[in-house]
Amino acid sequence: MKQVFIIIGVSGSGKSTVGKLLADELSLPFYDADDFHSDDNIRKMATGIPLEDEDRIPWLETLSEEIGGWSDNGAVLACSALKESYRTMLQQNASVQWVILNGSFELIESRLKERSGHYMGFEMLRSQFDDFELPGYGIHLDIRKNPKDLVGSILKHTVGPKHSEFGIIGLGVMGKNLAKNMLSKGISLSVFNRPEGDEATVVSDFIAENKTPLLQGFTDYRAFVKSLETPRKILLMIPAGPVVDSVIYKLQPHLKNHDIILDGGNSHFEHTNRRFEYARQLGIDFIGLGISGGAEGALKGPSLMAGGSEDAYKKVKPMLAAIAARDENDIACLSLLGPQGAGHFVKMVHNGIEYAEMQLLAEVYALLKHDHDNEEIAKLLADWYETELSGYLLKITIDILRFKENDGFLVDKILDKAASKGTGGWSSKASIELGSPATMMSEALFARYVSGLKGIRSELDKGRLRSSVKINPDSLRDAYQFARLVNHYQGFYLLRNASEAYNWHLDLSEIARIWTAGCIIKSNLMRSIQKRFSAEAFVWTQQKLVSDLYQKEAAIKEVVVSGTEKSTALPCLSAALQFWLGLSTGESAANLIQAQRDYFGNHTYKRTDSEGNHTTNWQSDG
Repeated sequence: MKQVFIIIGVSGSGKSTVGKLLADELSLPFYDADDFHSDDNIRKMATGIPLEDEDRIPWLETLSEEIGGWSDNGAVLACSALKESYRTMLQQNASVQWVILNGSFELIESRLKERSGHYMGFEMLRSQFDDFELPGYGIHLDIRKNPKDLVGSILKHTVGPKHSEFGIIGLGVMGKNLAKNMLSKGISLSVFNRPEGDEATVVSDFIAENKTPLLQGFTDYRAFVKSLETPRKILLMIPAGPVVDSVIYKLQPHLKNHDIILDGGNSHFEHTNRRFEYARQLGIDFIGLGISGGAEGALKGPSLMAGGSEDAYKKVKPMLAAIAARDENDIACLSLLGPQGAGHFVKMVHNGIEYAEMQLLAEVYALLKHDHDNEEIAKLLADWYETELSGYLLKITIDILRFKENDGFLVDKILDKAASKGTGGWSSKASIELGSPATMMSEALFARYVSGLKGIRSELDKGRLRSSVKINPDSLRDAYQFARLVNHYQGFYLLRNASEAYNWHLDLSEIARIWTAGCIIKSNLMRSIQKRFSAEAFVWTQQKLVSDLYQKEAAIKEVVVSGTEKSTALPCLSAALQFWLGLSTGESAANLIQAQRDYFGNHTYKRTDSEGNHTTNWQSDG
């Protein structure tokens, strides 16, 4: 596969002139994207009417197919490609080197006024400038220079000594897919993997699988770092823990001031705080980057949660924005959420919410599986998916329940022992340390621990009688939504408390926004929550939330009672109900607990009828 150069810019920027000169220098064929427009498109533009996306899609699809054919021998194409979505379509079948021609409106307008015989009038220039989504990747050139000088700059970037725009260390599943994502966006990339044991050929295999001049592979740290443009931007895609410190230690002799290391693993936020300070002492920048979306998200567009300095973030933002998922307004699901470990803390809470969301679906399945087969359960959940309950985890659950191996459902053959990683426990620990009642995260984690006691469970289950009580599907749907609301708001309340405790100034609405696409907990509910936090920053007193919970309270009570009668464990559904009952009880029994604490430990208590702290000799006669 050879390089296809695509020269982009608004009309009048000189795309064709520069493209033809470049094609001559490289002995490659030159093509003008305008020649591939339909007659209808040309007539429309000739009358001064800008094309709509529906006009451009067939044109872009045709170009994409042509580019795929050109990639065998290389080519140069002049094309406007003003929007990122257009560029994504054009490069899906080939390795593309993007060249962006930049110039002021006034300069290009003056050029268009002097040009004759072209269907694109200068009146349309303003709309092109408004539509141009400037990419953060590729070769950017100033059109005030002579076209031959511009071609020289292109050749210097592509034929001269090669320095990659970005580096990735660690070619596991996530690292490989992020690398492929970057390459698909035209970002030149250096990759590194240790050449040890069964990983000896990882780099060479990846290079062989992704034949593109945008890619360089290394197994030596010094050569890897030397291959990168300065300031160097290096993403670590390695397991959380001591290995991160080890890699930083190996990198540091080769780094210079203001080089940037990004940790894309699920590191604990306190470790990220420490590494941030260590890097600062070395004169380099450190960003903790939470990445959600799994393998598919890494390849097609993840949700990215950054923590670090504003200056360092600005340098990596264009490339991260290029690979991130896009929200409903076509804005990258990427944000600098706060300093130091803020990004990794937000990712940790994301995973805590995810734990509870998964457990809730497992409890729905547990309530139904003795009375319905997998296809019937999948059908019910598919009906839910067409409503406001739609979400990624619900979708994959439907797929799992329907997946067959030979003549049986695969899920029925999977051992019922659920594993867990660090972020679930860290979320629960953080909620305890911050005094934030994230009860559903904790119950979901403990449910996984209980599932690990398979031998004990099997022994104690012998002879158990289960009630034949039926579950009302409508009540189950409302109970599920009730619990999801509690789970999400417990997570956002934990984020709010962390923001205050650590002075991070987290924007809850922005966090919800970048969780609306690309990540595991993306859903219609998340989009609704994002809008709610945009209008009202408070958590538990939002009028719509309170109304929804009161409306669905009867349903979750019914489901929890029915589940108890069926002897079905419902830790998260029960936790959601108990939390709500506690939160909505004005006069609780905590006064007795305070009295008990004072009785045995003289911890004091406050009174309802006077100020200050009080203590009592409870063993006296009063």
